[in-house]
Amino acid sequence: MMNRAVKSPQRFNSLRSLICLLGLCFAAKAGIAGTVVLDKDFPSHLEQVAVLVQNDADEPVAGAQMSVTYRPGSRVAHTDIIGVSGADGKLDWTPATAGIATITATWIGPNLAEETASTNVSVRFQKLPIDGIVIMIVAGLILIVGSATRMYKVLKSPDFIQ
Repeated sequence: MMNRAVKSPQRFNSLRSLICLLGLCFAAKAGIAGTVVLDKDFPSHLEQVAVLVQNDADEPVAGAQMSVTYRPGSRVAHTDIIGVSGADGKLDWTPATAGIATITATWIGPNLAEETASTNVSVRFQKLPIDGIVIMIVAGLILIVGSATRMYKVLKSPDFIQ
């Protein structure tokens, strides 16, 4: 009787999975058209920031249409048009609100296809929000005083002493 080498189906499945994974990696890289870079990592609310758009060869992109989405993915998300990048690929942007924002740049690439690049940025408050701090202190005091009052009443009750 001859032994025939039978190829395992598991071997083909793992090879097929590896090929699919490599294909997804190349497809993901192909979808990255460039980068959006800010001159400050954490800009402040109402503070002007320079935004630079670069293609995948790290060259500045002139004429890129730029927009910003404040609080992306939330129910209160809204998008504003920033403008168009200049010949140096830069555009000045002043954040309208503090919080998370996504800056998106769209342009026509060399193969006449629309290319897009985006980045998420955390916009800080320009100054410390005093009203928020006061509300937190008052809420903490109410909690502590309420808890202390209840504890005092429980410890002084005649049922507790028995």
